[in-house]
Amino acid sequence: MVFIDNLAYSLFAIGFAGFLLLYVITSMYFVYRKKARDYSEHLSAAGVPLMVVGFYIVVMALWGQFTWPLPGSYNILFYDAMVSFGLVILSFAFSIRYKVRLEYAGFFGLLVGIMTIIYGVQGYNLGLTQAPLALLALYCCYGIAGVFSYPVAMIADRFPGLKKDPWVGWYFCLAVFWIAMLASSLVACYIGSQAIMGHLITAP
Repeated sequence: MVFIDNLAYSLFAIGFAGFLLLYVITSMYFVYRKKARDYSEHLSAAGVPLMVVGFYIVVMALWGQFTWPLPGSYNILFYDAMVSFGLVILSFAFSIRYKVRLEYAGFFGLLVGIMTIIYGVQGYNLGLTQAPLALLALYCCYGIAGVFSYPVAMIADRFPGLKKDPWVGWYFCLAVFWIAMLASSLVACYIGSQAIMGHLITAP
């Protein structure tokens, strides 16, 4: 099989998925703050693009696990987390598509988030990349976003039926998720942009 290094584009895809989630969460929040509690249209509209990017991430991550296009154990470090992230995105997309509770997809995101933080810390301790701080920031921020996707999913399930202002802790969870997802998406796109030149030069 021809060597193909798709790391840069995969990082951009991960970043785009994060920005898409931020866009829909922000849209839903402003709809709610305007007292128009039915934000289902915003959520439903996100299902298709989330499914497309999630499918791409899972396929390319599995391809990477089967072919090992990256140097050494970096394949394990990157593609294990990538396939898990893609599965979480698909879980949310299918939950939206079939109009079922997001809570269980959120709990899956929490588990993957904890795993991602562990991978990032171990990768940093082993010095597996030339940019260990960027690696640690990427994995920890995505991990934190994954952990807080659980309360955010529960909020999305419950907000439309609330008859009074929600618990202030829910706003805190939304803020942490938003900040962590923004930071991780920016870092993913930054690392991807830095990788383009080197990967173009070493193309077969």
